[in-house]
Amino acid sequence: MLELLGRVLPVFAVIAVGAVAGRSERFGERTATVLNDLVYWIALPALIFISVADADLSSGVPWSALVASTAVVIVAYALGAVVARAAGRPSGEANAAGLVAGWGNVGYLGIPLTVSVLGPATAFAASLTSTLHTALSISIFLVAATLHGRGRGEEAATSLPVLLARRVLGNPVVIGIAAGVAVAAVGVPLPTPVASTIGLLGDLAAPGGLFALGILLRGAVRSLRGATDQWVPIAAAVLVKLVAMPALALGAVALLDVPAPWAAVLVVMCALPDAATVFVLTAQYRTWYRESTAAVVLTTVLSLVTLPLTLLVLP
Repeated sequence: MLELLGRVLPVFAVIAVGAVAGRSERFGERTATVLNDLVYWIALPALIFISVADADLSSGVPWSALVASTAVVIVAYALGAVVARAAGRPSGEANAAGLVAGWGNVGYLGIPLTVSVLGPATAFAASLTSTLHTALSISIFLVAATLHGRGRGEEAATSLPVLLARRVLGNPVVIGIAAGVAVAAVGVPLPTPVASTIGLLGDLAAPGGLFALGILLRGAVRSLRGATDQWVPIAAAVLVKLVAMPALALGAVALLDVPAPWAAVLVVMCALPDAATVFVLTAQYRTWYRESTAAVVLTTVLSLVTLPLTLLVLP
């Protein structure tokens, strides 16, 4: 619990600083947009690249862990999207609700918390599970967003497979994951100056995204006060993320007989709250980003109760 508080309280602190700064003209919505672009195009890919590149792939990966992780993310994502559609939200917003329901704070919070709670031997499993969840969630979001929002002109003239490949394979986060896997597969460590430079850029991801979220938080709360129809999909996405997803993970690891420590790592990763990166991605596509702002705050607050309970029933 103390470890969790130590990780979560700075999250609220940075959001609060951003919220206070956002009351000034100097730090308006334009600042949030610039910060969001910085995180999305540079800092987040750098952070993910470093975490993947440092992974030791020689120890092998159980197929059951990969299948369980993939299945749980897809089902949780689908649950969030289906409930949003049932609540009358358009498909673009339902896709964003699915992202909120299926993608937790697996990097900034998940890896250090898992290692702290389950021990250093889980570092590789935590890193790989985090990467899989990130790649899968972002890919689903991008594919669905492309299918839903395909525009006119040049975009409409481009064949759908080419457009999908461009959106997914050209995504900076996906590029960061692919480059990190390539470096890890080669097994040659990066030169210290290169690793340090990329690490410094990656360190901007969490505070940059949280600060931008804080700037927009006041406007998000104001706009959601009158949008009562949005609270059903928000509440459903929060419930899926914090309750249904870890329950699905517990069932999946039991059904597929996922070995230790992979089983416990998956359950912890699935019980995590949403990260600012969820807001970063939805804001890039200007869809349901105010609602995802609320979801990040809500899941982070509620995880102080749900996450310790999940830790008590780890396999």
